[in-house]
Amino acid sequence: MKLSEILYTKVNDLWKEAAAKPFVVEMAKGSLDPELFRYYMLQDYLYLKEYSDILNRTLKRTADPGLQVFLRNVIKETEKETERVHLPNMKKIGISDAEIENAGKAQVIVDYLAYMRQQPEKGVVAGLTALLQCSWVYAFIGQALTEEYGDEIDLSPYKNWFDAYTCKEYIEANKAWIDMVDYETEGISREETDRLCVIFETCARYENRFWDELYEALRERV
Repeated sequence: MKLSEILYTKVNDLWKEAAAKPFVVEMAKGSLDPELFRYYMLQDYLYLKEYSDILNRTLKRTADPGLQVFLRNVIKETEKETERVHLPNMKKIGISDAEIENAGKAQVIVDYLAYMRQQPEKGVVAGLTALLQCSWVYAFIGQALTEEYGDEIDLSPYKNWFDAYTCKEYIEANKAWIDMVDYETEGISREETDRLCVIFETCARYENRFWDELYEALRERV
């Protein structure tokens, strides 16, 4: 059994829970408060900046030429998405350069990133596993909600968000992540498998906390 198949069984219930979070369901239905989405976009940008740094940390841990090429490509695409897609979309919804520069991270983002930064220090595979969860869960949420709320998403002001995580390019990039993790973990011990499952599950729990805390924290202010 491939590691990715084991990981999927471990987090399937957590991912289903994520796909039922009020934040993403309201995005699908088009009823999410724009201020909530604005806050999410800002926090997600702060997360993505450090996500790229964690990718670089993982890159420095490997001497494998094939893995180095893969990670450099992922870093390039992540930075391109941040600068050419994420930032312009933030400006479209009124987030200024000054606001971006002065923004502080929500506590859940601080905690999540602190955990993820620890993983490359434990080894390349640990770093890859933590990073994969972030990519894969967004693909899962995008697909699950598109299947359930497809007609409503077509009319939602947040349709672009779902398009981004269900498009062919994203699906292929996520599959490449899965294949790389499976390749790097072929033949690993049960103990190592269990250790990686803990990392993957922990990241999934942080993602669920992310949706909850961003939603509730700002709702108290609006």
